[in-house]
Amino acid sequence: MFFRTAMSVALVAGLTVGVSAQDPAVKPADPTKSPATTPTPEPKPAAESPTAPAAVTIPPAPVVPPAPKGLPVPNLPVIERKELEGGLVAEDMKIGEGYEVKAGGSVVAHYHGTLKADPSKVFDSSFTRGEPIAFPLAGVIEGWQKGVPGMKIGGIRKLTVPAAMAYGDRSPSADIPANSDLVFVIELVDALRSEDVKVGEGEPTSSQTVAVINYVIKDKDGKELEKSAPGKPYILFPGENQGLSMGLEGMKAGGKRVISIPAQMNKNVPGLPESAARANDVAVSWEVELVHFRNLPMQQGPGRR
Repeated sequence: MFFRTAMSVALVAGLTVGVSAQDPAVKPADPTKSPATTPTPEPKPAAESPTAPAAVTIPPAPVVPPAPKGLPVPNLPVIERKELEGGLVAEDMKIGEGYEVKAGGSVVAHYHGTLKADPSKVFDSSFTRGEPIAFPLAGVIEGWQKGVPGMKIGGIRKLTVPAAMAYGDRSPSADIPANSDLVFVIELVDALRSEDVKVGEGEPTSSQTVAVINYVIKDKDGKELEKSAPGKPYILFPGENQGLSMGLEGMKAGGKRVISIPAQMNKNVPGLPESAARANDVAVSWEVELVHFRNLPMQQGPGRR
């Protein structure tokens, strides 16, 4: 506005000067007289120049670290302590509920293993990996075979295992010297459950058994998913389904059993068309009638834990 007003005044002044010089009717001003006072308009405030917008600074996206895969290792007060045979010590930090693990059972558990002589030395931990493991107690060290039974699902127990009930004078890894006493914190996530409806006769099945069975598979809500055809028993190979193979162990011909398999144990071998079509990694139950079986030679191996 300020610049436009000034320009207009200049143009008017220029036109006035031009008319006075050319028009004889216009008399020149008398220099002896004081010129008429023309009121001076008050100057108008200058319009503010438009301000360029400030540069917008986009803050960098916050760096979000990936969520840790591991889980915290339980560290709770001991509420019950038991000294078992061979110097094995079981300290319960939480008592679980429901099903109680029996000797020779199969479990799904988290564990954290350290050396008794150096608690900061962690040699193995499923908590760090963030995933529990499923295994039969028959395949682990003696300290676990005798220290885990009696736990209930959801329970947390610390086992102090003397070397003689662990790996003895062997060194299974560079992190576990020979003759080491070990300490495990164990959280029982789930367990394989079985109930005999009818006990058969003869010798029992082993963990390596070719079994001929009639069966009905149901989901956790009791809905029927699959069953064997009438008069056509199914031939089950060892390890075809991890949980079922564990659950059949100890049955006798003619027996009937209900086997409840946790999701972590419901693993089917993908190479067999019949089993590959079944749902994996979900909790199911098998109602099994053992028609016939054949035990295969056992393969001995060192305990894993």
